Amino acid sequence: GLAPLVAWLVERGYVDVLVSTSANATEDLLEARGAHVLQVDPEHVDDEALWRQGYYRFYDHVVSARDYDAMEDFLAGFFEHLAATWRGPAIAGVAFMRELGRWLEAQGLRGALAAVCARHGVPLLVPAAPDGPLAEAYRTAARPGPVVDFFADYALALAIMNRFMTPGPGTSAVFVGGGVPKDFIQITATSVYAIRGSAEACPHVAAIQLTTDNAVFGGLGGASVATECISWGKESPAGRNVMCFTDFTVALP
Repeated sequence: GLAPLVAWLVERGYVDVLVSTSANATEDLLEARGAHVLQVDPEHVDDEALWRQGYYRFYDHVVSARDYDAMEDFLAGFFEHLAATWRGPAIAGVAFMRELGRWLEAQGLRGALAAVCARHGVPLLVPAAPDGPLAEAYRTAARPGPVVDFFADYALALAIMNRFMTPGPGTSAVFVGGGVPKDFIQITATSVYAIRGSAEACPHVAAIQLTTDNAVFGGLGGASVATECISWGKESPAGRNVMCFTDFTVALP
């Protein structure tokens, strides 16, 4: 539901690099392709009945299994397109997402997040791309095409961060949730530090995280950008680092 807002930020130049989960980078296609997403009461829902009736549940929303599976089949067409047009045995993940965006635009889905990023030249990095609809699309594609090189994405991210991290103009990060995208952005700081061979850390100078996770559970998603992350050199002790414990579907808008 937040894809239009993120697209709005990209279109207006607020985003230099976007790191996303696979689901957030693709599932906006459901509504774009006409699927109806219905609200349910998560405390009074029979999941076994939903399965029998052909619905998948996302906490308090459900979508037709037929529509979801059709979206995956639709994405399989992109893999077949890429197999026919990409020269070479491998493709960087960021180039893969750019080509996906261009393909979606050609299909008339120019409002899709991947299409918006491709159109505006914003790198869209999806380090865990198989963890979502793209995996099933890859499996069902008649010609899956080139191997996606996600390590090439990391090299690209390091090149960008090495250019802008202190003593350069500095970088800032906004984390909507946590997980793999959060660590991908964070770990670039420690890698740039290692590349430079410097005694001084080169952290992000500002960070905001919107999350319902909590540091007391010990997971990366709740690791505070204002405390724990400083010990790794990922955030600056003098930086503007804010943890906002809230539902980001409320806070981000």
